[in-house]
Amino acid sequence: MVLKKFVLGLLFVLLFSLTAHADAASQQDKAEETPGTDHSSMETADTQGTKREFKDLVIYEPYEYLNSEITGDYDEVHAVKCVNGTFVGTEEHGVASWLGIPYAKPPVGERRFKAPEYVDASDRVFEAKYYGKSAFGAEGYSDTIQKQTSEDCLYLNIWLNADDKTEKKPVMVWIHGGAYAVGSGSEFCYNGANLVQAQSDIILVNINYRLNMYGFMDFTSVPGGEDFETASCNGLLDQATALRWVHENIAAFGGDPDNVTVFGQSAGGGSVSILSVMKEANQYFQKIIAQSGSVYAAMPVGCETAQSRTKALLEYTGCKTMDDIMALTEEELHEAYVNAVNKFMSSPYYGNEVLPEAPIELYKKGYAKHISIMAGSTADESRLFMGEGVNLSLEEQKIHAQHSVGEALRYLKEEDKKSYEEFQRVCRLQEPGLIETEFLSEVIFRVALLQQLDVQSAFNKTFFYYWSYPGSNPDIGAAHSVELIFLFNLRGIGTNAPFNGTNIPDEIFTSVQQMWTNFARCGDPSTDQIEWKAYSAGDQNVLVIAGPGDIHIEQDLLIDQYKAVLPLVGYYQFMDKFFTPQYLMDIVAAREQKS
Repeated sequence: MVLKKFVLGLLFVLLFSLTAHADAASQQDKAEETPGTDHSSMETADTQGTKREFKDLVIYEPYEYLNSEITGDYDEVHAVKCVNGTFVGTEEHGVASWLGIPYAKPPVGERRFKAPEYVDASDRVFEAKYYGKSAFGAEGYSDTIQKQTSEDCLYLNIWLNADDKTEKKPVMVWIHGGAYAVGSGSEFCYNGANLVQAQSDIILVNINYRLNMYGFMDFTSVPGGEDFETASCNGLLDQATALRWVHENIAAFGGDPDNVTVFGQSAGGGSVSILSVMKEANQYFQKIIAQSGSVYAAMPVGCETAQSRTKALLEYTGCKTMDDIMALTEEELHEAYVNAVNKFMSSPYYGNEVLPEAPIELYKKGYAKHISIMAGSTADESRLFMGEGVNLSLEEQKIHAQHSVGEALRYLKEEDKKSYEEFQRVCRLQEPGLIETEFLSEVIFRVALLQQLDVQSAFNKTFFYYWSYPGSNPDIGAAHSVELIFLFNLRGIGTNAPFNGTNIPDEIFTSVQQMWTNFARCGDPSTDQIEWKAYSAGDQNVLVIAGPGDIHIEQDLLIDQYKAVLPLVGYYQFMDKFFTPQYLMDIVAAREQKS
């Protein structure tokens, strides 16, 4: 059966669904029917002793509403004066929220493909009830609440526990993942309401930023492209601008601008790792949590993929110059992305004015010396496509891994091929296909992050975790994104979370939230249950999250695999080939032909 054209266009936005992105509305209905632990008696407490029972506030109710300016009376209790206006939020069950606050001018018209411009000062009053428009790339996610997408997408959202009167609350800023191509701050799985109920002294912020070619596109080979030098990193500059807004305004919400932790997963983990060496960003935070994403998310600006993406845009649209590209309508540009550009991987690029060198080299020079880092990966990262998006079978996953690794091995120097052979020998899994899957998990995620911490631990404290607690599907294991429902306290999803199934014990919810928020509070993720020892190149302490009653420290975890893979981390081709959508399209097409 031949794939329909729109599937080829939109498959990419389905590939990198990084948490419970199956039909969210269906999940919400089913969760009410799923037997399990009764959390109705859970309570949250403020600093004055008032207690409320926990209420699941994360509900999937999609809309296309947008905030409006208020010219008459408004709710002054939830009105907060910020640099660019007064924003009027809402409150439910003790959780106050402000949604859809703009942090930069809309990157449209002459601002398309340009660095973000900070908001202007304003005395106007606006609603902050609805999420702002999502970036192009969010439309493939079934759990995105704001259904409008646009180039005008630079908005952020804030949640806090109004019952908790703590002064100068620690601030956590979440940067969503999605392979730098998809995602949104309005995904219901990133709603902060449940987390701030459980951890009442935390303020949670999440953001939108430009994705795919709108935020990460190299135009240096296009006539006129010299005026768009930041285009290959504009998504990162968007994030930096959001952090500036948080720094200048969060005190008005009760937050401490000098105690900010930026955290993210997958592309979000790569983003926070890279932001740490960017002068435009790293003055606005003190700590990062990098979940399954490292500095190696960035690729050289002149690489084959970067040039292929630009060529695909020019060929599809017939454009010859940047003036031609700028003259395209929003609809024409997005059509070109869907039908041509999205066949290639999206990522930030280095070798430009934003990232003059590979980010790991900037770490070595101490650009992030004031930043402490908590980071980690899951045991079966590379099986993410088995639980989401194209939903590969285990056999298809093996094929995908073998193809991806085989394509990338061609780029290895002769001496480095011996390192891969050594990995094959010491790999904890010895089945063909699973060896390659494990290698991709190591080279793209775990060892890449460990190498980042090896460098950074010479300047500041670093902590590393290894999440081996699997979901209930033994084929998927502990896949990429398995930790997210625990972190965001998404108890209402229940057994419908595709990476978790029935493995959702209360102990893991509680422990994970305590460790993450303790790090945000004071830079130490230890709890009353576990002392989390710092990691360094010479003292490789790793916190292993293996399951209920089994959270412990191990030294030199999988050390032989680490040693074998370490020389290969700099080969971006492994990541590039693994995340190339066309390979996955081919697997799906072959599956449909058989059926």
